[in-house]
Amino acid sequence: MTGKTLIVFSTISGLNEEVAHAIAEALKTTYNMDATLADLRKGSPDITPFQNIIVGGGAGNSVYKEAVDFMDKNFEGKNVALYFCCENKEDAKTENTEANQKKLMAKNKSLKPIDVAGFGGCMISQNRTIMDDLNMGRVKEWAIELGKKLNTQSLPLNLINTVPFEKSFQFYSELGKNTGIIASNTIEFAEKLQIVPIQSVTFHFQRQDFQRWFINVIGDEELAKRFDQINVWTHDDENLRKKLSETVQNRIAESTKS
Repeated sequence: MTGKTLIVFSTISGLNEEVAHAIAEALKTTYNMDATLADLRKGSPDITPFQNIIVGGGAGNSVYKEAVDFMDKNFEGKNVALYFCCENKEDAKTENTEANQKKLMAKNKSLKPIDVAGFGGCMISQNRTIMDDLNMGRVKEWAIELGKKLNTQSLPLNLINTVPFEKSFQFYSELGKNTGIIASNTIEFAEKLQIVPIQSVTFHFQRQDFQRWFINVIGDEELAKRFDQINVWTHDDENLRKKLSETVQNRIAESTKS
């Protein structure tokens, strides 16, 4: 759903590089995203082919010159996120992170990153590591949340615009028995369809509730028509869920391409 991603870093202790690899792995595993890594000490890469740029700028209170110089580019139309290996692993956005962001963006103060994070880091004295406090769990969590943002950035508005709560699709398992699960747009519907009780799927499909919501609330008559073409009696419950999910995902993919 989203374009290619470039992850650049500069490092002395190796932490920024370790984080870059962890982010790339999380994006690939969770979203099948295409991520390329580049060490800024070996030169500044061409950003033209990339839609998303993730920059590892520093560790502790330091921001590396190679990263500062890299930020002096035209990032118009691209999604930019920053990360730092600050000293305190418990606070995602400490004063260190905010101060480092200002230093990193000294040559591009008008840029507005879509996210900034700090993961904990290390301290080096006389070429010796005296404190190593990298929060790798936080790295992976942030990468997954960032991937969700990056994918959302590339989606058409008709897929992600949320409707008011009263117009959201509320999943029931039977009349008067609300599951408490709701969907406010097509993307959420696709996600919730995977987790709602199977009784809810069959209940609404047999009543054609899904189709009415797509037509009257979302305004997607084509998706409603495709649901109408699915014969509930030729699928067992879980195969029905699978068929409905595939139909929604295919519609999302078509909308994204167009």
